[in-house]
Amino acid sequence: MYAALIPPFAYEDILLPDGSEIFAWEGGLFHDGRAKDLFAQVSQPFFEAHEMALKDTAELANRLRNKPYLRPLPSDVLLDDNDLTYHAFRALVEFLKSPTFRPFDSPFDRYQAGDKKALSLSQKRGLDLYRTTAGCADCHFLEPQNWSQTLLSDFGYDNLGAPALGQKDPGLFAVTGDPEDLGKFRSPSLRNVELTAPYLHNGSLGTLRDVLEFYNKRDLEPERWGITDSPETVNHDDLGNLGLSEDEITDLLNFLHAFTDDSLKHKTTTFPIAPQNTPTTESLKLSFPDYTHRQNPAFKTE
Repeated sequence: MYAALIPPFAYEDILLPDGSEIFAWEGGLFHDGRAKDLFAQVSQPFFEAHEMALKDTAELANRLRNKPYLRPLPSDVLLDDNDLTYHAFRALVEFLKSPTFRPFDSPFDRYQAGDKKALSLSQKRGLDLYRTTAGCADCHFLEPQNWSQTLLSDFGYDNLGAPALGQKDPGLFAVTGDPEDLGKFRSPSLRNVELTAPYLHNGSLGTLRDVLEFYNKRDLEPERWGITDSPETVNHDDLGNLGLSEDEITDLLNFLHAFTDDSLKHKTTTFPIAPQNTPTTESLKLSFPDYTHRQNPAFKTE
């Protein structure tokens, strides 16, 4: 959900509250940003050994050629491996751009639109904590940035000190080669976060309450969480000792549930049905951060 709206991977200048300016990596697909945008992302699972494990584009093209949904394509495209796979990747991107994947119909969206009854009293207390003591809004913005509605992330990179689990992942370092980026991963959108367990880049925390307790007491209870893979770059300034009470954790957790889309939570089909007023993909065509496909040799025209 909402993957098509993630901004492209870029080194951006950021204005700090004190008026100073810094540069930092943000955006991109996968937790480490190794795909610049959605087009670069959708192609990778076909050829990854632990996913579809296809040998090359020729094998993918051969599997696609006899599919009935490809018949409208010109014969010269069907015969060219690169052209055919290019169109397959573009089709996936266009599918992920569709209104189904960006309904913006959560209780929080209704609250932002003026329905003050959309949140419970506990959720409203959680919203206040989100903006203040808990510091969530510092990275998971409540205000729109790259889209007309908030995506609930700045899409920046940070090392949260996630408990080690499985093979060590260098994170952003694998992309940039900068030691300061070891163990840093992209801040995800919190939309539908209630439904996306397990949490953190390696799935080391099983529940959303675990995540909040980890943020709250990571530095106070290190024995509870165990070692982390890249301790030298862990963020100790913004989390690890938030001083939240158990009741405040509960209010914050309840508020995070308000980010769950109604169309997803109550869906009755394989895919959720987007609200009727969701803008069409065509009407927002120029707003989507998808352009690396133009660098593909098979790109000719829109």
